[in-house]
Amino acid sequence: MPTTSRTLRRGALLLALGAWACAPDQSPTEPAGPPDPVLATAATYTPHDLGTLGGRVSQATGINNAGAVVGWSMVAGNLRRHAFVWQRGVMTDLGTLAGGESEAAAINQDGVIVGWSRIKSGDMRAVRWKDGLKKNLGTLGGRNSQALGITVFGAITGWSETAGGDRHAFVWQDGVMTDIGTLGGTAAMAFGINRSGVVVGQSRTASGATHPFRWKSGVFKDLDTQGTLFSSAAAINTKGQIVGTLGPPPDAVGDDRSVTTPFIYFSETLTPLGRIRKPTSFARAISPAGIVVGEEHDPEGVQDPWVWESGTMRPLPKLAAGHAAGQGVNLAGTIVGYSDAGAGSVHAVRWDRQ
Repeated sequence: MPTTSRTLRRGALLLALGAWACAPDQSPTEPAGPPDPVLATAATYTPHDLGTLGGRVSQATGINNAGAVVGWSMVAGNLRRHAFVWQRGVMTDLGTLAGGESEAAAINQDGVIVGWSRIKSGDMRAVRWKDGLKKNLGTLGGRNSQALGITVFGAITGWSETAGGDRHAFVWQDGVMTDIGTLGGTAAMAFGINRSGVVVGQSRTASGATHPFRWKSGVFKDLDTQGTLFSSAAAINTKGQIVGTLGPPPDAVGDDRSVTTPFIYFSETLTPLGRIRKPTSFARAISPAGIVVGEEHDPEGVQDPWVWESGTMRPLPKLAAGHAAGQGVNLAGTIVGYSDAGAGSVHAVRWDRQ
């Protein structure tokens, strides 16, 4: 499986049998725009290889409505990854802080990008790229932080370590990083934020379980209505539709403990989206029109990308046999992610919707 900080991130969205995952959602937030496109069930998707910054591996993590794509790529030598923005056929290296490594997670409609970069000590810092300049957003008193979502108004969310070493979700705005708390446990991580400032992610509860949350106007809501072993919310759109992943029930044993199911949460109702054919499936992003993307895994870890629209989940084509995943989607239904590209390489991909 290709390495990604979303395995530290989206530090997070991959939930591994109740453990905190640090996978990127990236959940780029879209402003209000034109009416939603008609979601035709017969739509087809064509993958396009976006290339790399000179290394063998790249991943796309987010896309805005203008079609600008962000993510990360290994550079020549394949020893370090750098954040990139891809526009009009050109992949541009966004650079790093002093630690020489970075990833981009999300981009808003103004082209402002967020992610993380290493500093000289090797620790991670949440970063904003704006008008060609990098800004270290700091931490909540600890050593590491990552920015994972941004609104059109410039509000940023993600996670940071505290002085005590716990990971807490934050909202950064006007130069101030604010700890938004938890569901009662010791840790929380935010993965997405919409234009209304509603934040979603995952948090420890007082009992030690990991549950998806919605944070709105200073109030947390636990979204797990199923009583699962672990679960997480990955993204939220302008309508307030939330997508995420439910883990297995608490009495699951053996292979059943690896079963996960994507869900959508809207109007205070959680609806499982089902799976195609593999037991482990994750929702990663949702468009303003309600198109959901993600990937499913077999017991050997092979990943297959999928798209859910108009009540139907369908597989997405790959560049070559092997791993692939959908990680972002915009208003037009253009999907981004990654796919094996052959010859031991994994490349950032854009799936165009027809």
